[in-house]
Amino acid sequence: MTIRENSPIVPGSAARGEAEILDTRTEWENKTSRLLVDRVRFPAQHGGEPVEREQFRLVHGAKVSHGVIIVPVERDGRIVLLRQFRHPVRMWIRELPRGATELGESPAEAARRELREELGLDAAEIFSLGRIVNDSGQLGGVPHLVAAMVDGREASEREPTELVRGEFRYTFDELRRACWRGEIIDSFTLCAVARLAPHFGDDGRFRYRAEEVAGRVEPEPE
Repeated sequence: MTIRENSPIVPGSAARGEAEILDTRTEWENKTSRLLVDRVRFPAQHGGEPVEREQFRLVHGAKVSHGVIIVPVERDGRIVLLRQFRHPVRMWIRELPRGATELGESPAEAARRELREELGLDAAEIFSLGRIVNDSGQLGGVPHLVAAMVDGREASEREPTELVRGEFRYTFDELRRACWRGEIIDSFTLCAVARLAPHFGDDGRFRYRAEEVAGRVEPEPE
């Protein structure tokens, strides 16, 4: 059996050894998120019979799409992080700016909008760093990760539910060491450091190398 990695398989086929979605219901939703409950048929294993179970997925809202995580890189090569309070884990966390992508909005457009809203920065250039999976056991999102060369400074326009207290600027080496030491625990930022490594030279400057970015993963729309 040929196994396709990093590609969506919807609804799948238990006969081919995949977890097959038989039907889906929306258990809860708001503007940004939906909790879907699927009835899933798992293939027979070790000579047994196929098994059906309910499985849940938390996916993006009906009017938004897979989000974007932005690495703001200033002209001197420093990377900008925010300190934000995150309700689900009840913690202040240093992290990269991120947000949902509105329907019809490209990742680059969403990145520029989020940078203006959260940091008051303009993006001169946007570079794709591929896509990532944050929590494959519960979350259905496969957000884009981009780097943005930024400049300018205006007042931010944050949502009233976004609690941000402080901005921090790291060289790439400083950020990498902060991740190694466990000072940074946000998974998106940890992923970004791994993806950024080929694009930073010994002089600490960002130079995009497109050949180091794998092909894009295009998830199925919900």
